[in-house]
Amino acid sequence: MSQETEQTPPRTRTDWDVLKRLLAYLGGEGPVLAVVTLMLILQTVGNAFGPTLIGRAIDEFIVVADRPGLRTTMLTLGGVYLVGWVGFMGQIYFMSMLSQRLLKKLRSDIFEHVQKLSIGYFFRHGAGDLMSRLINDTSAIGNLMGQQLIQSLGSMFGLIAVLIAMFALNVQLTLVAIIILPLMVAITWWFSIRSRAAYRETREALGQLSAGLEEDLSTVREAQSFAVTEDVVNHFRQDNAHNRDAEIRAAGITAAFAPIMEVLSTLATVLVAGCGGYLAIFGDGTVTVGVVVAFLSYAQQFFRPVQLLSNLYTTAQSAFAGGDRVFDLLDAVPEIQDKPAASEFDDVDGHVHFKDIVFGYDDSKLILDGVSLEAEPGEMIAFVGETGAGKSTFVNLLGRFYDINSGELLIDGTEVKDVTVRSLRQQIGEVPQNSFLFADSIMNNLKYGAHDATDDDAISAAKAAMAHDFIMELPDGYDTVLSTGATSISQGQRQLLCIARAILADPKILVLDEATSNIDTRTERLVQKAIDNLLENRTSFVIAHRLSTIRHASQIVVIGKGGIVERGSHEALLAADGYYAGLIKAQEID
Repeated sequence: MSQETEQTPPRTRTDWDVLKRLLAYLGGEGPVLAVVTLMLILQTVGNAFGPTLIGRAIDEFIVVADRPGLRTTMLTLGGVYLVGWVGFMGQIYFMSMLSQRLLKKLRSDIFEHVQKLSIGYFFRHGAGDLMSRLINDTSAIGNLMGQQLIQSLGSMFGLIAVLIAMFALNVQLTLVAIIILPLMVAITWWFSIRSRAAYRETREALGQLSAGLEEDLSTVREAQSFAVTEDVVNHFRQDNAHNRDAEIRAAGITAAFAPIMEVLSTLATVLVAGCGGYLAIFGDGTVTVGVVVAFLSYAQQFFRPVQLLSNLYTTAQSAFAGGDRVFDLLDAVPEIQDKPAASEFDDVDGHVHFKDIVFGYDDSKLILDGVSLEAEPGEMIAFVGETGAGKSTFVNLLGRFYDINSGELLIDGTEVKDVTVRSLRQQIGEVPQNSFLFADSIMNNLKYGAHDATDDDAISAAKAAMAHDFIMELPDGYDTVLSTGATSISQGQRQLLCIARAILADPKILVLDEATSNIDTRTERLVQKAIDNLLENRTSFVIAHRLSTIRHASQIVVIGKGGIVERGSHEALLAADGYYAGLIKAQEID
């Protein structure tokens, strides 16, 4: 079975499924929701009573020129609309607050979940795509859950009140006003089916564009070095065009929806005006001019939610598509998980045993097939071999970045699956070939992973790593803030800082991915001295490219297709005159 394949459920979520999960994030917000409900009621009351007062003013006071009555009615009308305005503004404020709280919780959940996903997930999903889900897709959700949603909810509440008022005022005109409503509902349903896929495509296209942009911006130097900037620009243009086309297709659907809704609501208003006028002129007197005016106002209020729906429609479909992508990520199950009864790993001596290991990154190709390897505490095991042979596989399995297909991986006699992943990785330090330092102070970079360390501890580690002298020559010493990617210092200096960081973390097991590559000879000697200090009294696994750095390894393991080709000391492998000896001759090492 393939390793590291986070299982994502099939995309069977409806818009309602997405909305329910989003609303669940408002749990615990009862008091604020109660205030929002109160604001909704205030707005509903204001909207429901206004037209009735206008109709009354026309029939009872304007026609008979009753100025005191008209004045009182107008003051009452002003008060009613003021109450509605307060309710409307309160909804916007408090719902905006809730939407930002929802986004905070949602983004925190996403980021926390991403940290739990296994390495394979990140090979299949670019950082730009994940960032797009965390920022762009959640922003689309925020747009929906803020003012757009509350305005629609307010209108829906008002629609119920208006419908009741309309039936109380005149049943005939009410039936005329709502005769077009079933057609509107059917058209809305038809458009919603066709727009969901279109907006899903826009979110994915934006994620693809973001992923490509993140990669292109981080490799500008390489593109310029290989003179392929034109190719990079063309690739970006293709992704950008795909995003543009997807947005246009989605916009085309919603562009057709809004005018249709507008025409239908206008038609309903015309029907009310025509029928109302006829009844006012030729009816039995129950329909007056004031009633017709009130009904025209009510008709506008009744169809306002439908009109708002045309504005909400784009936001909602974009948000639901974004929510679908967000929940795809949140529903991805990490392949690497702790057992329910996993114990904490403490006081490790560093005895490592790979026992009959079978492993492949996918089902079609095994990298290791029945391989065994043992390292005693304090030993240095060096891996050599062709690129892609599987040298890095051993160290990836050691830290449970991947799980073996079969066999056992034991540390101090304990199967690594029986301990928590966090406590396992705390026992393993790593100095990669391409060192990574954060855009932060040198002191904070050294303490990364060793937060309880003091400044004196960090300085001692830097001295052991031969980094103290060059740090003190920097403008602010240990408080010097590194640039993004630490480009303000040399590659060798970055390696020394990474070695110092590993020394400060004080792991019992150490992994080095050729820390002396890509640096000059003088710096190499300095780095090698730092590495010697780091390796002392630690079990270490070294992926070697420069064979001169591994002569004194306890075991040199030559990796080939399917597993170990040769193993032994430097002298023994030279005497065997096999693959390793050939590598030595190729590098002209005595």
